[in-house]
Formats: sequence, structure tokens, C-alpha cells
Amino acid sequence: MPAPSKPTVRIIDPYRLDRPPRYSQITSTTGPSRIVTTAGQIAINAHGYMPPTLAEQMALALKNLSQALEAAGASVEDILRLVYYFANYDPNDTTRAKPLADFLQGHRPSSTLVPVPCLARPGLLFEVEATAAISVQPAMSVDVVVVGAGLSGLRAANDLQRAGFSCIVVEARDRVGGKTWSKDFDGVKADVGAAWINDTNQSRMWAMVQQFGLNAVKQNTEGGIVLEDVKGGIQVFPYGGVPAEVNCTKF
Repeated sequence: MPAPSKPTVRIIDPYRLDRPPRYSQITSTTGPSRIVTTAGQIAINAHGYMPPTLAEQMALALKNLSQALEAAGASVEDILRLVYYFANYDPNDTTRAKPLADFLQGHRPSSTLVPVPCLARPGLLFEVEATAAISVQPAMSVDVVVVGAGLSGLRAANDLQRAGFSCIVVEARDRVGGKTWSKDFDGVKADVGAAWINDTNQSRMWAMVQQFGLNAVKQNTEGGIVLEDVKGGIQVFPYGGVPAEVNCTKF
């Protein structure tokens, strides 16, 4: 896959104007670029949860902004301009400084802070929108184009590169792995796609685990399996066994 493009954002600190620590007075692009704009990002996660405090809301809204930019191929360093909206704004409250510093990591896009009486939903304290610029990549020439960044596509790309061919992997999703997907649910990682492999009839997948030094957890085969019948009953039977007759008509 191609290396990420270099940031195309130029930070300008005009002579005789203040030089703030977390934003600049002017930003511009340094060459041909693609402009990306976002809607206002708020502090609500994929499960509908909204944290209560300003600092927590800022951290979540900025995380949502990062994910929105990533989906367009941009990063924090590509941001040209930010607009912050604060409900019940208190200029003496300094709790907003740390979430911004953690998000920007030294980047200083031009920014505007807008105090507002309220936001779109009750309880919302913060909203942020961004404009970013991504460097336009020149046309590429490769030996092979691999369509799909699932395990087969990634394995094919790896084998092609080891054989001395150039290749690029194109993927419609914003992630790799295909059906194999480990997702973070509020700090708890869980497998929501393929999860089980072995070294017998899935030897190539197992070889990839060994090649890249990935962690594999041996499945527990002791104790019992718990099965809930659609009728509402619970069955427990040993590993390797089979349950009693189950009403599967609604499965």
C-alpha cells in the first residue's frame, strides 16, 4: 500500500500578531490538494452515550472528528481550520485546554471559538467542525492491484511484494480485515467477525499469525456450554457433546 502523503497545510504566524500555543492566525495549502469538510461533531458515541462533563464531551467529540477525518483519508495534521462551539461558555474554565492539546499534538490550525446559548441536543456542551486539505497524489503505476483488504487480499499483497512485484490494495471500508474484525466497545475489545483458526485446515492463516507475531488465545474446552432455547429454557451440556432437542424454528 502507498505511504501516507505529507501534510499539505502551512502554518503562518504573521509579524506583529499574537502566536497562540494551540492555533495559528493563518493556514494555507502548499500545493495541489483535495479539500475535506466535516459536519459538526458532538459528544455522542455509536451507542448513544453522552458523557456529562465538558472535558469528557470534548474528548469524545474530538475522537469522533478524528474518525470522520480518517474516513476521508485525512489526519489531524491535515486540518486547515477548526470551529469550536461551547454551550454555557465560561472563559475562566481551563478544563478545555487538555482535551485540545491531546487532540492537536502540537498542530496549530487556524481556529475560532464560538460561545452559544445551547446546542442541538439537551446536555450537549461542545461541538467541533473542521476543514482539512489532503495532498493530491500523482498517478501511480504498479504491477498488480488487489481489490479488497480482507485476509485473502492482504495475504496476496504480502506474497506479491515478497516475490518482487509492486502492488496496491484498494478497500471500500475504512479498515482492513474483512470478516475478521476486533472492535473496541468503550474500552473493551471483542471479536465481532471471524474468531477461530487452527493450524490444520487453516494453516495459511495460522502461518500469518506466526509471521507477524500476533497473539492467539487457546479456546477453553473445559466445563460446559450454555445454550438458551427460544422457548426460554437454558441448557448446559459438556464440550464436544450435543444439546437436547431445541426449538430452532425462530432462529
